[in-house]
Amino acid sequence: MRKAHFLSLMRFPSEWEAWGLYPDELFLEQLALYRPGDESGSEHDRNGAFHWWLRRKPGQEILERLLLLAEMDGDQVMAADIRKYVGKAMLELRLSGEDRVTSRPED
Repeated sequence: MRKAHFLSLMRFPSEWEAWGLYPDELFLEQLALYRPGDESGSEHDRNGAFHWWLRRKPGQEILERLLLLAEMDGDQVMAADIRKYVGKAMLELRLSGEDRVTSRPED
């Protein structure tokens, strides 16, 4: 399955790809777990994509984009939970004073 088809099937807003926040590494991980019918619970894949980024401790720019993606998501119950995690990551980033990489990875 091609990435574009997977993103559509799992109802990812197009900005995930347009902003470079759905790299091949993430796609291949999610595709390996995909089974026909999983699209009925596609919010789990989108939630997983948010947490994939959060585990990498991204910089402010990516965190801000994750907040925007959460606002666009079709499942606002899941998105509200994601906003809490992103907010916590933003606070930790400010408190740490670290200068983390803010750009997206290149595919």
